[in-house]
Amino acid sequence: MFAGTHALLPVCGCLAFDHASMLAGRGRVFPARSMWWVAGFGLLPDLCSPHLSLEARYNSLSHTIWFGLAALPMAAVAASFMESGVRWRVAVVCWLAVMLHLVADAVSGGIAWLHPWRGDIIGAYYIHPSLWIWSDAGFVFLTWLLLRVAPHLEGRLIRLANPPR
Repeated sequence: MFAGTHALLPVCGCLAFDHASMLAGRGRVFPARSMWWVAGFGLLPDLCSPHLSLEARYNSLSHTIWFGLAALPMAAVAASFMESGVRWRVAVVCWLAVMLHLVADAVSGGIAWLHPWRGDIIGAYYIHPSLWIWSDAGFVFLTWLLLRVAPHLEGRLIRLANPPR
């Protein structure tokens, strides 16, 4: 998959949690600036080991379960820059962004998840490369839509908190 899907899939998930929380009458779950961290962690495997071919992905250490495990302490360090009430939430979501990247690559050609110890490939081309650009476009549109709806939900939340007298 392309970078847009890897970055925006976890961001859309976070925005959806924010919207659900605001619809329930509570505030945001994630601070707005954490979305940059989540998007960055979604891109992290490709940033650490850029690849243009499927074979290069199979030989990449950043597309293995080992990298997914190593991303957990990296996410904790990144979340330490957040305010104390949301640190663990942001750390978990950043780590999940890396894992979503691995899952997305598994369904779009596969990953050698235990490389270099084993060459087992999990996944296949369940999502054909001709659809990847549409996936990116869909997540760009969905992110834009979720960001546009958020102020209206916040206004609803403010009206619920301050009913007219």
